[in-house]
Amino acid sequence: MGAQASRVYPIVRALVAAGHKVAVVTGMPNYPTGIVLQQYRGKHFIREDRDGFTVLRTAYYTTARNRSRWAQLFSYLSFIPAAFHSGLRAGPIDLVFVTSPPIFSVLPAIWLSRLRRAKLVVDVRDLWPDEMIACGATSKGSLSERLITAIERCSYRAADCVCCTTQSFVETVVARGTEVAKVLLIPNGADLTLFRVLPVCKDIVGKYSLGDRFVVLYSGVLGIKHGLEVIEEAANILSNKKDIVFLIVGGGARHEPLRQRAMKMGLHNMIFAGQQKIEDVPALIARADICLSALLPEPYFGKIITVKVFEYMACERPVVAAVAGETARVLNESGAGIVVAPGDAYAMSEAICQLYADPERRLAMGKRGRRYVEQNYSRATWAVHLETALSNLVRHNFVM
Repeated sequence: MGAQASRVYPIVRALVAAGHKVAVVTGMPNYPTGIVLQQYRGKHFIREDRDGFTVLRTAYYTTARNRSRWAQLFSYLSFIPAAFHSGLRAGPIDLVFVTSPPIFSVLPAIWLSRLRRAKLVVDVRDLWPDEMIACGATSKGSLSERLITAIERCSYRAADCVCCTTQSFVETVVARGTEVAKVLLIPNGADLTLFRVLPVCKDIVGKYSLGDRFVVLYSGVLGIKHGLEVIEEAANILSNKKDIVFLIVGGGARHEPLRQRAMKMGLHNMIFAGQQKIEDVPALIARADICLSALLPEPYFGKIITVKVFEYMACERPVVAAVAGETARVLNESGAGIVVAPGDAYAMSEAICQLYADPERRLAMGKRGRRYVEQNYSRATWAVHLETALSNLVRHNFVM
């Protein structure tokens, strides 16, 4: 589950398909609840062989995300020796690929690359401490901000290659002193074999009282940065339209606060489906008439592209998004949705009503979105590009 797995798994598949030997260093599955899955509890180390690669799992302290800063910090720190332990079990290696955040994972990666005299690739999915400041988890100039900034700069210096998920990240990393020649754009996208056009599955969708109503869906982590209160406010504005229902799919730190808030607001048009198996999510998206995305109205979030937008588009669903910057660019460029200002619930409700009244426009947006993702943001295609770059780095000491 989560952004890390969604990004890394297609990369691993591409590396294995190209004939490379791959070991994935991680912990026991627990995301996003922080509760280790039953079959992994009480185990210190596990080696798993699956799909042509090896997974090396070492136990570490786990906790639910964004509940306690100190517990979360201890979890991150405990992962450092765990990852180093698993990395040593991998044996001789030519290249270490580490994805961040959390930023602390780069420390064992640096140590392993130096110990094994291997190339180091740092994959930047989000910029820390920028995101933490934008979410209010730390403040500029604080001890934690200075520590994280020091680790960030160290990772860029140590890396033989820095991968970034957006052009804005590329520009920021270069501005922070990284050589242009070693920065590589490898964007996120959708796994087109998983996220595709599907018929409605009654076994999955039938669990919820949707009936024949018009379904407005949000799918993904319910995190702080998503500013999902705007969706609840839009649902409140549209509460008089009895044939429109909001389906919220996913778990995370904001799940219970949002559910409680919806109850206090009397939002009978909002259903919280909770966390779902990733394999079931496309079937839920298939039932949606419109899909939603949102981010907080902070300048930093204009630099990211929220992954759920690609997944919606891959399933041929129109998108209404309260976003700016890179995500807005993708939606406007593709013609796959309507963009409104972050935090603007009234504009979001208006956009929903526009699409509610125009099924032909919804259909056209959906088809444009799928085509756009196929052409520009297939995870499999970008994973092949990355495999070529990593092979060049190991064999010839360059990535382009």
